[in-house]
Amino acid sequence: MNELTVLEHNNIRVLTTEQLAEAYGCKVIHIQQNFKNNRERFVEGKHYFKLEGADLKAFKDSLENIESVVGSRAPSLILWTKQGAARHSKMLGTDRAGDVFDELEESYFNPTKGMTPEEFLLYSAQCLVEQSRAIKAANVRLDKVDERLLDVESKQMTIDQNHYTIIGYANLMGIRGVSREITASLGRKASAMSRKQGYHIGKEYDAEYGMVNTYHVDVLQEVFK
Repeated sequence: MNELTVLEHNNIRVLTTEQLAEAYGCKVIHIQQNFKNNRERFVEGKHYFKLEGADLKAFKDSLENIESVVGSRAPSLILWTKQGAARHSKMLGTDRAGDVFDELEESYFNPTKGMTPEEFLLYSAQCLVEQSRAIKAANVRLDKVDERLLDVESKQMTIDQNHYTIIGYANLMGIRGVSREITASLGRKASAMSRKQGYHIGKEYDAEYGMVNTYHVDVLQEVFK
């Protein structure tokens, strides 16, 4: 087995499919077929990471020699963790695969082996910093997703942009967790008030409820009081 280029993702030692195939003495297609035929036995985040988009770009940018590891134009990349490498070793079932995994576990996946106490402390500190950065970045992405979802949900309106569904208006006002019973009750009140005051009642599709009514914001303001 040739010397492997050390790769890390989220401060975890990983291997590409090509590296794993080279180490185990098999073809890349064998690793890919194992994964395809036993997909339910591989858990993303535990056995492997799949990088795409911004995550893949950031990973590529961190490499000194991209071409030695992954094609610079690859649209996605699978990275195998120690657990994933172990699972492939068992699936291949060869003596070489078993012996190589033992070697990988002892050396490649054990970066702290042979470190002095000072080096270990420095490595641990660096790990904590990287984990903190990864958590912050993930939280930022989640916040952006929540903002987009809230924006989409709150804009369930008719073309005049003055009519909302009950749930859409609740989201617009930052009111979360409205139950079906309360939604139905508010809807009945809004319908009665709309008919009484001559406001238009529209229709909008909701992924959870199907076709639902939309009401003028003036009516909704009164109902939500």
